[in-house]
Amino acid sequence: MIVLEFISSCQLYEGFEVWEIENLTAFLKGNEVLATIFQDDYNVSIEEIGEKRSGIAESDYEIINKLLGLVDDKYFFIFTLHDRNHLDLIGMQHMKIMDFGIDIEKIREDCVYAIIMDKRSS
Repeated sequence: MIVLEFISSCQLYEGFEVWEIENLTAFLKGNEVLATIFQDDYNVSIEEIGEKRSGIAESDYEIINKLLGLVDDKYFFIFTLHDRNHLDLIGMQHMKIMDFGIDIEKIREDCVYAIIMDKRSS
């Protein structure tokens, strides 16, 4: 599930991990379930991405966001360099609200990032 407004709800989550996603192929090869969902939704296998990618109008970011939104047992916060979500995370790091285990300001501009987390038990 995709988390919205992470800055105001971060205390509801635990077990944070930052995932650097280099490209759509690497993302899909990293998780068999997501690869299967992608193939079912887009009718394109991982092996065919290179030749059929131009036929998919959505950006890698949009596809990754959509697929992660379908996962029920984990929560995700998606960001790229200097987008609104990233700027919120930088602010959280500066205010020492969160320690991401990395310097969240120094991420690659050619990657999509996801913070993976679990919801705290009530």
